[in-house]
Amino acid sequence: MEKLPKSSKGHRFDNSLICIEYPGAVSNVDRMLHTLGGLREISTTFEQDKRRIELRFRPDCMFAKPTYADGAGATGLALKVVVRRKKTNPDEAVIKSTKIIGCVRRIYKFNAMCDFQQLPVYRNVESRKVECLHDEIVPKGVCTTSPLDRKTEIPFFLPPTCFSRTDVVNFSVLREKKLADSEIPAERKSRLLRQKYGIYHPYTMTEPIPAQSNKKYQEMLATRMIPKKSIEDIQAAFDARPIWTKSALRNINRFDISHDTISTILPAVGFYYVNGPWRGTWVRYGYDPRKHFEARMYQLLDFRVRSIDALHESIKIKRRATGKLNYRIGGMQVPKDEQPTYENSIFTEDTVPHHRIIFYQYCDIHLKKIKEMLNKVPSPMSGTVCDERNGWLPNRFDDQCRNIMMEVVLNNIRKLRASNPEAYEEMDSVSEDADGLADLSEVDDEPLSDASMGSVDEEN
Repeated sequence: MEKLPKSSKGHRFDNSLICIEYPGAVSNVDRMLHTLGGLREISTTFEQDKRRIELRFRPDCMFAKPTYADGAGATGLALKVVVRRKKTNPDEAVIKSTKIIGCVRRIYKFNAMCDFQQLPVYRNVESRKVECLHDEIVPKGVCTTSPLDRKTEIPFFLPPTCFSRTDVVNFSVLREKKLADSEIPAERKSRLLRQKYGIYHPYTMTEPIPAQSNKKYQEMLATRMIPKKSIEDIQAAFDARPIWTKSALRNINRFDISHDTISTILPAVGFYYVNGPWRGTWVRYGYDPRKHFEARMYQLLDFRVRSIDALHESIKIKRRATGKLNYRIGGMQVPKDEQPTYENSIFTEDTVPHHRIIFYQYCDIHLKKIKEMLNKVPSPMSGTVCDERNGWLPNRFDDQCRNIMMEVVLNNIRKLRASNPEAYEEMDSVSEDADGLADLSEVDDEPLSDASMGSVDEEN
C-alpha cells in the first residue's frame, strides 16, 4: 500500500459526503434536522437521485408550505479548521490546524422560490385582536365529539393547496422582439461545431491509414482525470490484438473501467472504421488490415436470430426503457451493483445470444466448422487487392457462418426448453412492433452500413 505524504496525513479523501446548503443560521442542529423532515426523510432522499429535499420553516404547522432543494453533482472538499482566539482580543484569530474530512460529491441548494405562507388567524370583532385558530382547527388525539356540536362558532379557514403554480422562475412567457437578419450578431447565426478529435476513417482502397492519433486529442486527453493504468491496459490489449470492437474489448478482458472511460481512451490508441469489412471496429494506429491476410480473423459478422419454430421469443430485445418521474419523488430506483457486469462476446457450442442482434468478430467465434473454413481460405496471390465488401473472405462466406451459428443456437434453446420447460412457459412474449431491424439503433457497437460513408456513430 502506498504511503501518503506528510502533508496529506490525517486527511480523508476516501470519505464521500453530501452537502446541504441550509438557508439560515443554524444554532440548534436538532431543530434544523426537524425542519428538513428528520434523518429518516433525509436518508430516503439521498437514496433517490431525482427526489427533492423539503424544508418547512414551521414543521409542526400543517398549513406551512415547504420550499424545495434540488440535488446536483459537485466537486468540493469539506474542511475542519481549528481557530485559536485570544480572550483579551477575540477579533484576533490564528488558524491552528486544517484537516480535510471528506470529498463532497453531491450538493443540495434551495434555489427554488418559496411559496406564500398563510397563518390560521382572524381578527376578533369584539376584542379587535388577532387570534390564532390553529389549536382549534387541528385535532389533538382521538376526537369523540362532532365539530358541529360545538357551542362556540369557529370561523371557516380553507387555505388553498398552493398559491403559485410553480416554484421555478419561468421566463418562457416573455417573448423577445424578433430581430431582422441584419441585426442578428454573427456569433448567433452559426453554432460552434462540437469538438471531436477522434479519427473516424472510411474504408477506401488507396487512402493510407492513420499512423497516430490527433495531437489535439492528446492534449484533450491530458486534461481528463483518467488513471494511467487504464490507458496502459487498453494499449496492451491492442498490442496483443490489433482490432477490437468496444464491447469485445471490455467483456473479454474484464476491464474494471467504466463504459465512458473506455470511449474516451479508444481514440488515443486506434482509429474507427465506419464502413467496409472491418466496420464498427477500432484498429490500432499503423496497422493496415488491407495488407495483412491474417486480418480476416478480425472482420465483423452481424448475427441475427431468425424467427424459426417460435424460438425467436426466447431471446430478448435490447431495449432502453425510459419513463417520466414525478417532480417531487423519483421512481423507485434499482440499487446499482458495485461489481461491473460483463456480457459474453464469444460464441461457442453452448452459446445462446443475450440479444437477437449481436456482432461478433470471426476470431471470437469458437466453432470447429467455422475455424476450419477460415483456415481453408486460400492465401491470396501476390498483387491481390483486399475486396471492398468481403475483405479477405470469399463471397457468401458470412451467410454460411450465419447458418451454422443459427443451427447451434436453435439446438441450445431446444435443450434448455427440454431441461426446464416451466421457465419457458412463463416467459413473456415480446411485442412484434419492436422486432427485427428496429433494434439496430440500440446496439452499442453497431457497424455502419456501406451506404453511410460519411456518417459516424458518436457512441463508438
